[in-house]
Amino acid sequence: MWMVVIASLILLIIVYYFFIKSSKFKEKDDTDVYKRKDFLLTKTEKVAFDKLNECLNKSNLTVIPKMRLTDFIWTPKENRNAYLKIQMKFVDFLILKTPQLHPVAAIFITNPENKAKMQSLEIIEPVLEKAQIKLIKVSPQEIFSGTLQDKLKQMVWEGL
Repeated sequence: MWMVVIASLILLIIVYYFFIKSSKFKEKDDTDVYKRKDFLLTKTEKVAFDKLNECLNKSNLTVIPKMRLTDFIWTPKENRNAYLKIQMKFVDFLILKTPQLHPVAAIFITNPENKAKMQSLEIIEPVLEKAQIKLIKVSPQEIFSGTLQDKLKQMVWEGL
């Protein structure tokens, strides 16, 4: 008799535990945790963006920050792996030819301290090469020293 009572009590505790656990997931509302960021770009990205805009303002080129590869690289529907391979990959800036907004170059800020970003470069580089989009790799030092502007001016003169 005691065995039935103990087994029923254990079963009741297990059912109650799973009920509480599942109801917490249903009740949890994450919408109150979202808020606007104060800045879209980091300090380095903002300096690069300003310098890029300064260089490109009299040309038929424009720059867009933080672009996901899948937004400007086409992959065939039947090759889902190609899409998944680039799905979470980004470039810091995309240079577009106006007025068609045709992608012509991508700028990637290298940061050897950020291993994940540098590993993504191994995927990004051949994808952009295959898509015939020029990849410009710059270090933060090149951005602050003005070397980025020199590179870009030279490329604009050469017709990108």
